Amino acid sequence: MGIIACIVAFMGTYAAARKSLGRGFCALMAVGYAYGLFRAHYTDTAGYFLFDIAVLALYVGSLHQVMTTPDSRSGRQLKHWTLLLVALPIILFFVPVQDYMIQLVGLRGNAFLLGFLMLGASLTELDISEIGLGMSALNIVALLFAVAEVIFGVDRFIPYNAVTDLIYSSHDVGSMGAYRIPATFVNAHAYGGQMVLSIPFIVGTWSHHHRKAWHGPLLIAGLLTAILGVFLSAARIHFIALAAVSIVFSFSTKLRPSQRVAWISILAIAGYLVSGHERMQRFKTLQDKEAVASRLSSSVNASFLDALLQYPMGNGLGGGGTSIPYFLYDRLRAPLIVESEYGRIQLELGFFGLVLWIAFLAWFFTRPKPAKGDPWFVGKRLAWAVCLIFCLTGLIGTGLLTAIPSSALMLLMFGWLAAPRPTAIVTLPFRPATAQPLAAFGQN
Repeated sequence: MGIIACIVAFMGTYAAARKSLGRGFCALMAVGYAYGLFRAHYTDTAGYFLFDIAVLALYVGSLHQVMTTPDSRSGRQLKHWTLLLVALPIILFFVPVQDYMIQLVGLRGNAFLLGFLMLGASLTELDISEIGLGMSALNIVALLFAVAEVIFGVDRFIPYNAVTDLIYSSHDVGSMGAYRIPATFVNAHAYGGQMVLSIPFIVGTWSHHHRKAWHGPLLIAGLLTAILGVFLSAARIHFIALAAVSIVFSFSTKLRPSQRVAWISILAIAGYLVSGHERMQRFKTLQDKEAVASRLSSSVNASFLDALLQYPMGNGLGGGGTSIPYFLYDRLRAPLIVESEYGRIQLELGFFGLVLWIAFLAWFFTRPKPAKGDPWFVGKRLAWAVCLIFCLTGLIGTGLLTAIPSSALMLLMFGWLAAPRPTAIVTLPFRPATAQPLAAFGQN
């Protein structure tokens, strides 16, 4: 089944990418949304690479966009950064610190997905609209699965095995110790993170002019289901991200009055539903200041410093231990699991690799902000806020560059913001007025 699914994913994503980058990316996201549910039922080795095969299909189908250097100065700088960030892990791959199968898996988060930086720089307005609509439809499907898991139980949809062990160990919601809801994803954190990351493209498309009447309702439904999905996932860090994004969106100056009314209605509906269900209120545990301080201290200080002191030159690609499949874990040498994405980067790329990533992030966040005259201002403003929040939360959690499918979406945003394509301005050709014959005035 894993081999069959990989073939279908490759062909479907490639066919969609040949039509447009936006459709190709939506096909990839469809594979990413289904990945967790598929892996839960089919644990064969080939199925583990399902998403990677779909990414390869998107790269092949969009090869021109990946290889083309943008005309802008920021675009050229982005390409140079991408080459540097990709070159380092490829060089380290040939240094046999870890088993080569482990190092091959380590290439996913350290090199393979970085092509989305260049894809993001080549997005057109049509691509962005297609992504916004596609993400809305996928969010609705994910929420339907999430609600079904609440009603009938997680075990009715996701069997227990080595792949789903993390899902079944996360039962700390409410007084009854209910499970965090993963919907169709590999775990609840992946679900909540994807919902937050989908909001900028959905809102950006919604705040833009719609091509068809049904686009508006679909985008509103996609936004509402994204918000509810964050609460059902019970991931507190993603609740903080959602709250920050909501504040940024609420104070945006580019919304029409009807959109403000719709946004207030969405918040009211979400607030009403959350207030009536205990399993959607895990964020209340953030009021425990001692527990929060302890969590921050253990992740930011202990885990990171341990990794830096023990392995200043790194522990090899994949040596951070994240995203290593269970059937390869016995090949991992001297595993040291850290609760910080920057600690993981240091473990796998060494101190120089960590410095390189920090320099890239510093370059990215000092780029000029979106201009208010930009028709995609609202979406870009939210995307910038989301990227900043996720980079900050990387201090106390892993998966920033290895999560399926949210890492691909985040890196696409990085490219879109760092080197956006100029907005097309359509002007009608000037036609001088011509004199009408006098006989025309007497005609009916």
